[in-house]
Amino acid sequence: MRNIYISLIIWLVCNTQIFANTFFQKNSYQFKSMMLLQDTTSENESEFQLETFQNKGTFKSPGKALLFSGILPGMGQAYMGNWQRGLIFVGLEAAAIGTWFYNNNLAEDKKKEYSYYANDHWDFGKWVHDYYKWYEYKEGDDEWNAIREVFINYSDSTSGCAQDPTEDQCYTDIWDHSHKVEFTYDGSIMSSSSDEFKEVFRDLCGNTNTWDTDCSNEVVSLYDNNNDTIFVIKNHHFYEGIQKYDMYFAGWDDNDSVFVVTKEHNDKNATSPNQIAYRSLWGDYNKIKTLAGNGGKFMLINRVVSMVDALLLAKKWNNNHDMKLSLNAYPDLRNKSGLGGVKLSLYWK
Repeated sequence: MRNIYISLIIWLVCNTQIFANTFFQKNSYQFKSMMLLQDTTSENESEFQLETFQNKGTFKSPGKALLFSGILPGMGQAYMGNWQRGLIFVGLEAAAIGTWFYNNNLAEDKKKEYSYYANDHWDFGKWVHDYYKWYEYKEGDDEWNAIREVFINYSDSTSGCAQDPTEDQCYTDIWDHSHKVEFTYDGSIMSSSSDEFKEVFRDLCGNTNTWDTDCSNEVVSLYDNNNDTIFVIKNHHFYEGIQKYDMYFAGWDDNDSVFVVTKEHNDKNATSPNQIAYRSLWGDYNKIKTLAGNGGKFMLINRVVSMVDALLLAKKWNNNHDMKLSLNAYPDLRNKSGLGGVKLSLYWK
């Protein structure tokens, strides 16, 4: 029971102290700090001490300063009375928001622009029909063979392609890529990198066997077995892939104008005027999207800096005004609890 009484007294003192601190300091009244000492060796004796201090400053809560700046950068500084500093953080926040908002909207416009261009100049049916266009190795035709090399799987050492890439089997099959085109087919989503696509490729081309490379149909009709239209799933990965990977190149409507470019690390890629134009649109989008992302990052950085700055300002204020909150316990080995008394104090000058 004695421990319960002690706990209740501590709780009562803490709540009385906090209430007094909040009410009297807010209205700049004289504040009296009550400190309780209880000798628990005697159940009937309690000693109360009242010490009076003249309030010359207001306690600034570091938690409030931190919270205010977390809600809006600069609010914590305003709470501390440093309005000029707060306006700087507000101005930086407004600039960051403006940068993010403007570039994000501009990026969305660029996204529409590159997607419309891709829809006009890249076709799934043409990709299927022309994929094996450069399948044949032509002896003595260096220009043709240079284009063909782009589509060769040189890592296939088991088939001898690393040693002699002129063999037909060295040409990477349309379903053997790590990247893929996803599309609707017979009521489900089909992937060009799946085994089922072999039969779909055969049916779309009108071929007899799955290993036939040349399409028998002059034009690939984009209808499935249910006579439903085939729709390509054109997500971010699709729009990125058609300007980046050679496996998609055959789908461009000007693939007859193909030429090979050598990039860094001696990587070679097939490209065409329309793909180059699309790649430029894609690059513009990514640059603007990066600027929008930087605006968002700066918003976060500005908020964190404002929170830390407000916290330091609050601590500096309280240190300058000698604001100290302490809770002291006094042991007494004569008691069963070992506690002789507690004192909760708030001091300032």
